[in-house]
Amino acid sequence: MTVFGFFVVKKNIFETAQDKVSKDLEIVHQIYEHQFELMQLAFNLVDSDDDLGLLRKYLGLDYLYWVPKEKIGQEASEIVKRVDRTAQDVGATRIIPEGQVELIKGKIDGIQIRSTHKARPTNKTHLNSVMALEYAKPFMTNTGHIDKILVGGKFLNRNYDLVDDIADTVYEKRLYAGKPVGTITIFQEDVRVATNVLDESGQRAIGTRVSDVVYSTVIGQGKKWLDKAFVVTDWYFTAYEPIFNIDGDIIGILYVGVLEKPFLELQKDLFLTLLSIIAATLLITALFSYFITNSMVVPLNKILKATGQISDGDLESRINENTDVKELNELMESINKMSEKLAERDERLDVSNEKLEILNKRYLDLIGFVAHEFKGVLSSIVLNTYLFNKGILGPINEKQANAMKSMARNLDYLTVTVKNFLNLSRIEKDELHIAKNELMLKEHVFDGAVDAFAQQALEKGMCIKNNIDPQLKVVADAGLLQIVANNLISNAVKYGKQKGEVRIDSRERKNIVEVEVYNDGTPIADVDIEKLFKKFSRVIYRGMESVKGTGIGLFITNEIVKQHNGSVKVVPRQNGNSFIFEIEK
Repeated sequence: MTVFGFFVVKKNIFETAQDKVSKDLEIVHQIYEHQFELMQLAFNLVDSDDDLGLLRKYLGLDYLYWVPKEKIGQEASEIVKRVDRTAQDVGATRIIPEGQVELIKGKIDGIQIRSTHKARPTNKTHLNSVMALEYAKPFMTNTGHIDKILVGGKFLNRNYDLVDDIADTVYEKRLYAGKPVGTITIFQEDVRVATNVLDESGQRAIGTRVSDVVYSTVIGQGKKWLDKAFVVTDWYFTAYEPIFNIDGDIIGILYVGVLEKPFLELQKDLFLTLLSIIAATLLITALFSYFITNSMVVPLNKILKATGQISDGDLESRINENTDVKELNELMESINKMSEKLAERDERLDVSNEKLEILNKRYLDLIGFVAHEFKGVLSSIVLNTYLFNKGILGPINEKQANAMKSMARNLDYLTVTVKNFLNLSRIEKDELHIAKNELMLKEHVFDGAVDAFAQQALEKGMCIKNNIDPQLKVVADAGLLQIVANNLISNAVKYGKQKGEVRIDSRERKNIVEVEVYNDGTPIADVDIEKLFKKFSRVIYRGMESVKGTGIGLFITNEIVKQHNGSVKVVPRQNGNSFIFEIEK
């Protein structure tokens, strides 16, 4: 509002001032033209035998003389020539050359041309001709012919009475800082010959000139010029119009100007008044808002503090506040009830969590106990089955050999399952401790895993290619990394297609080792990828319904790789799948 008010005040004041100057120019023009009407009235009272000397002084003219009929042709005044042609009296502004001035008035001092800021440049130094308001009236014979012409006029050069009378009429002698607020100037061509504009010394600025832009508009184009302008020493709201002689030629300029400084002062006062009103309004509003909002802010701060304490877990926090705002009271009451409900729920959750922790501990202990017991029993059964299968304990027939192979496969699956449950128990109890050592990835980890599942691969007609760089070293827990290798190769063999290929590749980049285990088979759909590394989650496609699994192998693999600051992902290929894990060297 302050900025808007400033520009509104400024725009309205300046536009009003410029508009007033434009109207003032019309008034001044009328007063200027009225001079000829006064001269006409005076000339109509003159008789042919009157004393022209006394009459000139009485009428306030600078010159008054008769032009006999026989000398009219020698007269230089274009006004006299117009009267001779029309036999009508007429008045107009004219320029009287220096020689003619001396003939009708005597020697008159010229005007020295002065240079001022922004004035139009010129090489002239003096103005010796004179600008005059001239009137001529014919006196007729009894036959209707011109007998003689009465010619009279007022010089405009240094005619201070005329400009002061016009200024007093229009601006009522108003001053600002010792200078006239309203200024009038009559220019002969572009030189001030009559003015109440003051220069730096406080004298009338006679001999100063207009700017180039005003000259080209008013004298060059014959148009009015209405705008703010720098006049001699100050900025004014100005209006200029051309002065024409009787033949329509531009011979000067009529100027009206109003000093800008009073309007700037008015603008400043109005703006300060507006600013004071706005400041007072803001102060009243601020005080009113303070008392109104203070009744809101205090309880809101308490609400904020209480909710912060609740969010930090202090469910015993309560708001003890009573306000005049019904809605705030209801809100605080609701928060207190919410806090009570949360405290009750938290207490129930504590009890439930305690029970769950007990149950989870029992579940983990049970898994560990059962898996450990199975492991001991399985070791004995696997050993005996191996001895029977190899014929070490005596010869067996073909049917018995096939049965023993089936038993061996089931025992292998059961052994892997028991190991996975033991590893799962260690992970759930956070007992998966890592002992890192430098090892050869192919020799110490993957060669053993390939050998362990070579027989299963051979039974499915699958080919396992171990392409890991024999010189590739990593710093890792050999036992845990062996579990990762076993799980990935086991899955590749189990879920790979008959007579397919399992390929193991390795890559190095900076301080990362990447291992890819690929198998030919059905590509895993994108929607199923997220399920693979979840506990007890399996993805079974058509033709794999008979493949046994617990759904914890990949979960354990993922947890072990994470412990090595690595990650595992699956990338479906065109004819199979790649399980890729990467760990730090």
